[in-house]
Amino acid sequence: MTAVEKLTVLLCGYEIIPRGVSIRGGGDRFIISVPICAYLLEKREGLVVFDTGFDSSLLRDPALREEHFAQHGWEAPVVWPCHERLTQLAEIGAAPEDVRHVILSHAHLDHTGNLKHFTHAKVWMQQAERDFAFAHPPSAGVIPRDLDKPGIDWQWVEGDYEIMPGLTLLATRGHTPGHQSALVTLPETGKALLVGDVGDWLQNFDEEILPGEAADDEQALASIRRINRMRRELNATLFICHDPWLLQTQKLVPEFYG
Repeated sequence: MTAVEKLTVLLCGYEIIPRGVSIRGGGDRFIISVPICAYLLEKREGLVVFDTGFDSSLLRDPALREEHFAQHGWEAPVVWPCHERLTQLAEIGAAPEDVRHVILSHAHLDHTGNLKHFTHAKVWMQQAERDFAFAHPPSAGVIPRDLDKPGIDWQWVEGDYEIMPGLTLLATRGHTPGHQSALVTLPETGKALLVGDVGDWLQNFDEEILPGEAADDEQALASIRRINRMRRELNATLFICHDPWLLQTQKLVPEFYG
């Protein structure tokens, strides 16, 4: 029996990155536009959000754009109005206050940016990610203001943890010290694996290739292999956050997987 009725894919914008960021050894010559995805799970008692995407206010403020992107030589993400989180919630008749739980796969800025809209919800993160998320000075790729919000009801967990029937957090360390994924059971689709940044592309899993950077290469490869085992044994569908080709085959809001 599962408490999860629907899974919706939210496309929250694009990052412009060298191929080598997603595929180890892929080099800097080829520049790829990769999606930023997040997921919405519907249940009778409210909504669950898996990752919150990127905060587009960093793009509209010239000083913040300079601080977080230009001075590092990084291209700024692309977020159009149709990619905004609240716009997509409204497409299915939902509002931020309908969200009861937020799962953060990890603390990087393209996964935490809209947490500010859900500070009333329980926010789930691995205990092992906490030091990374709140380090001083901040770790690369982490924006403290995304996470340091008063009143957040943090739910710190260690390892695998069932939040509710049909929704289990999976410890998939490696990309960051406390990265986590989620195993979802849907009434018709069956098992779904929301893998965050365990691998950016399907190629990472099919060929067991690491992404460009990892906090721990050994753990990162073990997490790819763990997801692959679950994918085979459970006949699970993979939902991969940054794969530009796989995304084009998937249903996007307002469509859903039931």
